[in-house]
Amino acid sequence: MVRKLAIALTTLMCITGISQFARAADEDRIQQLEKQMQAMQQELTSLKEEKQKEQEESERRTGLLAENFEKLRTQLTIPEEVELKSLYGLGPAASKIYQVERGLSIGGYGEAYYRKDVSDKTRSDRDTTDFLRFVLYTGYKFSDWILLNAELEFEHATTGGTETSGGGSVSVEFAYLDFLLSEKLKIPMNVRLGMMLVPMGIVNELHEPVFFNGIERPELERRIIPSTWRENGIGIWGQLTPQLEYRLYGINGLNAKGFRDNGFRGGRQKGNRALAEDIAVTGRLDYRPLDSLTLGASFYHGNSGQDQKVGEVELPDASTTIWELHGIYRNAGLELRGLFAMSHLGDAAELTRALREIGELKSSRALAQRMFGGYFEAAYDILPWLSPGTEMSLSPFVRFSYLDLQDKMPGGDEFSANGNRKFRIWTPGVSFKPHPQIVLKLDYRNFNTVKGMRAQEVNFGMGFVF
Repeated sequence: MVRKLAIALTTLMCITGISQFARAADEDRIQQLEKQMQAMQQELTSLKEEKQKEQEESERRTGLLAENFEKLRTQLTIPEEVELKSLYGLGPAASKIYQVERGLSIGGYGEAYYRKDVSDKTRSDRDTTDFLRFVLYTGYKFSDWILLNAELEFEHATTGGTETSGGGSVSVEFAYLDFLLSEKLKIPMNVRLGMMLVPMGIVNELHEPVFFNGIERPELERRIIPSTWRENGIGIWGQLTPQLEYRLYGINGLNAKGFRDNGFRGGRQKGNRALAEDIAVTGRLDYRPLDSLTLGASFYHGNSGQDQKVGEVELPDASTTIWELHGIYRNAGLELRGLFAMSHLGDAAELTRALREIGELKSSRALAQRMFGGYFEAAYDILPWLSPGTEMSLSPFVRFSYLDLQDKMPGGDEFSANGNRKFRIWTPGVSFKPHPQIVLKLDYRNFNTVKGMRAQEVNFGMGFVF
């Protein structure tokens, strides 16, 4: 009995131990499973976070791509706005292409006037009004060192004639390619080729109406320096030092067939199937010792006969030289400008006879061997005194000009000087800018000729640039 009881107790203890051992083993398995589940949960959480980050990064990249695509599309179709400031001697609107990173640039200007002759009038003098010109600048930057810059001009509102005047014109004022080697190769030289503005005087390159006083450009820069003057050619330009800027071009020469006793204006060839038998050289230096002061000089030299023969009449070489000195000072509201120019014409006697013979020059007219002239202008913006902080300006100005377009004549009685080509001009006036890109102008031009009369003028005009 005792033996049976002992066996039963032993069996019960074995069963209890086995059960406890089994329960401990199950708990270990459960803990291991829980740890595996926690690890899997953490891995799933990490995968979700990585997936979310990848999605966010994908969305960010897609957004950037769309933004860049839109920016590129806009740049190709709608030019970016840039600050209007003069660069490399050009007008601010003409300089816009140099400030864009890539693609298209558009700018322009326009001007119109009303003129009333008030005294010394002749029967041919009439009050007139004219939408003088509307201009579009179009530029395209192909890369960071190659660009196109062009100016398309519509003059006198229409190309068709009227009963009271001749027709206007549509002209390319300039169109050139620039290769900006100074930026690419770090040398003080860039290359320019195409139809270019001759780099002479103050207003030939800087001729946007908002940036000069008076309705008309200075008479000296229309007669001796025949602004706007542009020819086909190739040249170099750049900065020798931060203060010293230069331009040096080889261009087709003037055409002496168009010379008159009142200047070289008719000799411009304007890039239109220009005769290039005679090549000219023109150059310019501008020195800026101070931010407010610019001093400079320029020249032009070349034959103008262009190896022409009209009927039996052969035009002489007509060596033509023009040089000028100029200065501009700006400080606060004060602006001072001055320019002196002189020209020398070789073969003046022979050219006069030839032009008379072919009917281009009246028998009473003669070309001068030498012309000269100068002007000085002072302007002051008074509006900051009346309204401090305003962006508007009100600048009274006065300009005095002296021109002698027949200073030295060829020898002989047949080449007498015309006193009507020697005169002084006083031009007082005012320029009001309600916006920095818009100007309203009023001036009075008083001509005092040695011989004959020229009507005195009151002019009102407007101009804009964009």
